[in-house]
Amino acid sequence: MAKSANDVGRGWGLLLAAPLLWGTACGDDGSGASGETGNGSGTDETGTVALPEGCDFWVEPSEDDQTAVQEALIDVQTGQTVCLSAGTFSFTRQLSLDADGVTVTGEGGEATILDFSAQISGGNGMTVSGDDVTVQDLRILNTPGDGIRADNVENISFLGMHVIWEAEQSLDAGAYGFYPVQSEGVIIRDCLVQGSRDAGVYVGQSSKILVENNEARGNVAGIEIENSTDAIVRNNWAHDNTAGILVFNLPGLDIGDGKRANVYGNVIENNNVPNFGEPGTVVALLPPGVGVIVIAADDNEIWDNEIRGNESVGVVSIAYIDELFSPPDDPAFDIYDEGNWFHDNTFEANGTAPADLILLITEGAVPSPDIILGGCTDPDKDAGDASLANCVSGQGDATFVSANLCGQGMFEESPAANQCEHAPLPTEL
Repeated sequence: MAKSANDVGRGWGLLLAAPLLWGTACGDDGSGASGETGNGSGTDETGTVALPEGCDFWVEPSEDDQTAVQEALIDVQTGQTVCLSAGTFSFTRQLSLDADGVTVTGEGGEATILDFSAQISGGNGMTVSGDDVTVQDLRILNTPGDGIRADNVENISFLGMHVIWEAEQSLDAGAYGFYPVQSEGVIIRDCLVQGSRDAGVYVGQSSKILVENNEARGNVAGIEIENSTDAIVRNNWAHDNTAGILVFNLPGLDIGDGKRANVYGNVIENNNVPNFGEPGTVVALLPPGVGVIVIAADDNEIWDNEIRGNESVGVVSIAYIDELFSPPDDPAFDIYDEGNWFHDNTFEANGTAPADLILLITEGAVPSPDIILGGCTDPDKDAGDASLANCVSGQGDATFVSANLCGQGMFEESPAANQCEHAPLPTEL
């Protein structure tokens, strides 16, 4: 079970008045195997339990990891830290954290492993419903649902975490690795996510978002920003997914008008994994081999990325049209992608084996162009409004086309109407 500084004050010092190592007092063999304390803890000169520096609770693997860890998450208070030792913790139920202003920390994504392979209840690995929470330096393994999610919170940080499904391209994997939704102030940094059947790093219906220095591999979607506003997605490595980075607006959600994702400095390569998404979901429609895709989202900036080896297309920006998606059941939903700016990216060896959907859009071009714009415009808006144009600039020899998905014009290579620029988005929140 977990031990806290509060427990110390309620008599543990009396119990352990002899100058013994705490691990020795707990385990029959002196190993501390009961899970009551762990590395770095012991007794000080007064016989009081000494927790590792920076820890208010300390938990080691034991015969009942479920109770030990969940009790610590229930007992932790604002300003305190729950520390999980190195080793493998095994769970049969979902973990939950409701407190505000706390930190949950392990000893690293390779060292502290939270294994949910035997989970029989609860939809996810861990849920967070408190504000100002940081979860860091641990691995979440083989959850049947999402790895870790946060619902309707302010200031949530996931740092140095791994979320892994060991089975490759499996429908038995959870849908999302990281899943903050309807939240403000989201940071996902220095994390690794692998094997999700939807999106590895997902942020939905949220604002003020920073996704940086992460690796997303072996997922259907590597990184997805959905119906969210003011996201910075930078310096990530999205590789060997079905699609690398997605910026979506989808209908039927409480928050429907995401915009201003600033996507830059990423390496987006070899995203050619066959789509193993849940049938009936939007992500299951993604063709393999897509680097970046923007759907029905406005005022985004995609720039200074290295985009290579994606067999269908480097970048595609399209409206949410009936020919590709189920008709939206939301009359307020804006289907158009407007005001996006693609510039100064580096393209290499994309579009060499386009999927059928991309061939349909490009009228059979092989290789496909580096950048595909869908060519749809809102007939109810001023066609001369430069702020609505999807712009391409600074791309050197990279090729781009405007397709004719909405029957409003013609398939056109490098149209002058799209050779334009927008004001750059902020690079800090």
